[in-house]
Amino acid sequence: DEPLLRDNPSRYVLFPIKYHNIWKFYKRALASIWTCEEVDLANDMNDWLRLTTDEQYFIKHVLAFFAASDGIVGENLVLKKRI
Repeated sequence: DEPLLRDNPSRYVLFPIKYHNIWKFYKRALASIWTCEEVDLANDMNDWLRLTTDEQYFIKHVLAFFAASDGIVGENLVLKKRI
């Protein structure tokens, strides 16, 4: 009987906010990540191409490490919630 999961055929819009506590948690979660509107990637390819092969290799491996680590942390959090 979760309010967000109940079918409501007459509500097609987000506003006005109906559940303010849920909206507050959503906004807090949103603040913890970068959204596409906040990050300008226009010059990234030019910057990448100016790096040496060794620098590109290093950055690729650092990003791969963090991507894998984030996945492991997320999985552990899910597993802890089940206990």
